[in-house]
Amino acid sequence: MIRRLSVFALCFLAVAGCGAGPPGESSSDAASADAASSDVASAKFIQTFLVYYGGGPALVEGDEARLAKFDLLDIDRYRYNQIGINNLRGTWDSIRAVNPGIKIFLYQMGPEVSNYHDDQDIAYLNGLGRYNVARNHSMGSLNGNQRGLFMRDASGARVYNYDYSDPSLGKYWYLMDFGSPEYTRYWLEAVEADIIRQPWVVDGVFVDGCSTTNWGGYATPAKYLNASVWSTAMSGFVQALVTGLQKSGQKMWANRGQSNTQDGFNAWLALDQSGNAPYVVMEEGAFAVAWGDGSDTQFYPEANWRRQVDILGRIQNSRVAYLSHTDLGENERGVDNYNRPVTFWQTMWYALGSFLLGKDDTRGNAYFMFHGATGYSKIWWFEEYEKIDLGRATGPYQILTMGGTNIYWREFELGYIYVNPTANDVDDVALPEPAMPVTHENLHAPLSAVPDVTRIRLPAHHAAFVRKASTI
Repeated sequence: MIRRLSVFALCFLAVAGCGAGPPGESSSDAASADAASSDVASAKFIQTFLVYYGGGPALVEGDEARLAKFDLLDIDRYRYNQIGINNLRGTWDSIRAVNPGIKIFLYQMGPEVSNYHDDQDIAYLNGLGRYNVARNHSMGSLNGNQRGLFMRDASGARVYNYDYSDPSLGKYWYLMDFGSPEYTRYWLEAVEADIIRQPWVVDGVFVDGCSTTNWGGYATPAKYLNASVWSTAMSGFVQALVTGLQKSGQKMWANRGQSNTQDGFNAWLALDQSGNAPYVVMEEGAFAVAWGDGSDTQFYPEANWRRQVDILGRIQNSRVAYLSHTDLGENERGVDNYNRPVTFWQTMWYALGSFLLGKDDTRGNAYFMFHGATGYSKIWWFEEYEKIDLGRATGPYQILTMGGTNIYWREFELGYIYVNPTANDVDDVALPEPAMPVTHENLHAPLSAVPDVTRIRLPAHHAAFVRKASTI
């Protein structure tokens, strides 16, 4: 299984140096209605989001304009007054002054708790911070008063996150019983105190760890022995948080994952059809990822890749945030998981092309992010997001099979996108009409200066963007 890189990873690098990481409807299914009612196709060809955490530099005057370019923002709560220090909500208000429509979410871990953040100020928390201290919680501390909420394996041992715990130092992130109504109640009361009744409160809460299945980072909990049982319990947890947060006027952004697997795909659809879906659902490992086997970029097999393309158009009641990444820095080269040369820009354009193949052009509910080696510690904005615009899609993607290799392509009003998600090079793809290739290298060139072509080469794990010559 591909290891899910949780978005709280960078925030464990320091304590004081990283972050914790409007009234709304009150009905239980208002979140789904809210998402669906406003999901009218955006004027933007590419809608974007940003995850920005404590490993990144402090925000300064001018950063509000950079952050305001995004449509969704997931960020640490402690950054609420880094810009515009004369205003208690300076950062949020400064960003909204540039982009009134942006939605801002504050990070919070969902089903896990750490045992070593009890003394951390709530402005810098990423989790509940109530392992041995209650912080005035009516249910007491977790380890002292709620031991039954810790998930246990068949031997009775507490289940913990392998990747973000350090047993040699006695530091753990424990998995809690996310299917328990008592844990949901505990979580909601803590978040009410730590986020919602604080000056940094904004549009909603980003809830990490809402994994559709056990992605391999934990021992198998005795209570949730298989993917179906786990998925049902996690879906219930997410729905309960949607309801609870909305009662306090907050939206929920759930980090889901595993959409490349059949179990994960099914879980995404089940949650979407539940009648109480989150405002945003996120795939933290879409199409191309830095995780896994030591390669600089790992590309999923075609069947896994295709599930992620397809789920984009199937989600009706949430916004869908797709995040792709590589271990490479801008302009760097490396090796992929097929032991082939790979570049930063190849990976980025492949991921973006894959995203555009699947996005629902009518609902307009899909958002994209890409990052390189420095992860969530940089404001990753690319000129491609503004320069590339092929207009509305004329229909869904189609498949062209050449020598046993599937090429996926989609027509838009002004051009075409082609993606090769296989390990096979295809040397000669005929275009429906003369068109001009759009690349990172010619992004700023006048289209009239780009020669028309009628055929293109499409190597393994590449995408091609072409502009119809007839539209120039």
